[in-house]
Amino acid sequence: MARSRKPGPGPTCLGVVKHPAIGIRIPELLLPGILAAYKLRNVAGGLMLSFGRETAPEKVINAKPGTWEITRGHTGTSIKKYMTMGAQEAEKAGVTVEIEADHLIVIGSSTAAVQRIAGYHAESHISPEELERSLEYNKMAIDEAVATGVVGCFTTDTSDLFWLDADRISPAQVRKLFTERFTSAQARKILDRYAEKFTFSAPGGKRVSVTISPLQAMRLALKFHDSLRINAQIYKYCKEKLGRKPFSFEISLDETADMTSPRETLFYLTEWKAMGLPCHYFAPNIGFGKRADYTGDLDELQVRVRQHHAIAQAVSGALLSIHSGSGTTPYSGKGKGTYEAILAGTGGDVKYKISGVYFELLMEMLAALPARSEGRRLYNRIFDAVLKLLKTEVKQNGPLAQPLLIDQLAKYDRQVKRNPKKKRDPRADFFRFNSYLALNMRDEDGKRYFRDALVRFVTDNEQFKEQFDEEVKALTLRLIDGLQFADNLA
Repeated sequence: MARSRKPGPGPTCLGVVKHPAIGIRIPELLLPGILAAYKLRNVAGGLMLSFGRETAPEKVINAKPGTWEITRGHTGTSIKKYMTMGAQEAEKAGVTVEIEADHLIVIGSSTAAVQRIAGYHAESHISPEELERSLEYNKMAIDEAVATGVVGCFTTDTSDLFWLDADRISPAQVRKLFTERFTSAQARKILDRYAEKFTFSAPGGKRVSVTISPLQAMRLALKFHDSLRINAQIYKYCKEKLGRKPFSFEISLDETADMTSPRETLFYLTEWKAMGLPCHYFAPNIGFGKRADYTGDLDELQVRVRQHHAIAQAVSGALLSIHSGSGTTPYSGKGKGTYEAILAGTGGDVKYKISGVYFELLMEMLAALPARSEGRRLYNRIFDAVLKLLKTEVKQNGPLAQPLLIDQLAKYDRQVKRNPKKKRDPRADFFRFNSYLALNMRDEDGKRYFRDALVRFVTDNEQFKEQFDEEVKALTLRLIDGLQFADNLA
């Protein structure tokens, strides 16, 4: 997707351009610092929220408490609000932004979607009834995004539709099911597309080679058929609603239990292209964990990134999009050497997403205030409320009570017992992964009392607001500078 001219300030569709994309969970508090950093480095960047978790249509946000799961639209920020506010504030600031509808996720429930953030993957396949409900919900969300007039990008995740048994069944079963599920003409075209060895150019004069045998092609076809089919439906719905207005489309395979292989990237994008559909950004699972620094081998990471980048560029003209971009702390990036490995593997042509780390930053700053201050007391109430909710979930075996959470709560109890100073530690894993729940806690009148209190405290306390804006700006600049996004439209 080529740009005919350099866009001016405000919302636009960037096309295929390297850039950061940042989640604005509480736009009232985060936009000043993020936009200041974009402005300072002359960056055209993304502003986004996850449609499957963080945001929701106004109908959902304004529904009576208990109508939807607490994990649905858990920021309390509607699609309409974050998109319109992001667009308006960017225009005022003189900054070019792409307002993104992030993570249109096809999955059985928002709770299952949220559990992926913590790294918990319950292997299941969405039922036909769940699929229909999920598609209708996503269409409602797309409609609200389109109605704002400012949406420039859609990201989808249909990985819950992967048929994982395709990787495990015998060769004889693969061949039998392949002939049953595809016509002879379809089967021939699929196998013909992978008859030759593929070799792609990569940054630094490197070459990337991938082969897909007939049996491997059959397995991949069985594994990805439903995902590709539903992804195509979503793309066509977005296209129908936007008409001639340009938008970019991103396909995410990031939130899977296993890393994406180069063979899978090649097959998925080749089949997508065979349907005549564009992909501008592609997000494989490259081995990143949510809210955790990368601690694996950096040379291996660079090789993986290079492989996926070269394939995405050659097949679709797409840039790699890196998800799960937040690290262990607001100050660690994604771990020492990680940004450099990504730059080397992509030649700098990359899109990179972060979101939750900004709320973690706010919690850390509140936790560092004097013990009897208003901000510290607010933080303590939030921490205690989240802890109480999660312990109740575990006791009652609620939907959030998965094994990882149980381990995190036990770890916190042990830490406090050994060292009482660890009480209400903002870096306790259970809290880092679940503090977002406070934003969707509501009273009988439907007011999100902690979200409202946070906005009120920050905006009413000039000194804290100034410090917070500077820290948000500094966090954003570390990302921009680390991945060399400055002057990305020059």
